[in-house]
Amino acid sequence: MDSISGISGISDYYSLQSENSKAAENAEKVTGKVSGLSKDSSREEVKEAVRSFESYFLEQVIKQQQESVKAFSDDEEKDLYASQIEDMYSEQAVQKIAESMVKQNFEGMTDKFTDQIMRNYGIEEDK
Repeated sequence: MDSISGISGISDYYSLQSENSKAAENAEKVTGKVSGLSKDSSREEVKEAVRSFESYFLEQVIKQQQESVKAFSDDEEKDLYASQIEDMYSEQAVQKIAESMVKQNFEGMTDKFTDQIMRNYGIEEDK
């Protein structure tokens, strides 16, 4: 193995670890909001937890689509640094797009999930 491919392998490993860490962090935020719900939670707290889950779910769908597109890409010669920068900004862009899509297009679904969770937890509407 030459030094260039060794550096590339280390960089790829670091990128993967960083990506996994970010994904775990995002998943923990979502599960923390959902698991933090109780009978004493307000409708807004439940709705925020639902929106967080919906955004996270949609984010994962978008990322899988990106991976599918990359699998068919023949851009083998992409600069390593440029690739890392693109991945970093892509992660942030996907999060913002997913949040925006949920707020703009999923309000009816969010309300239905919120109502269901409130029934499951026995949360009264007048809180």
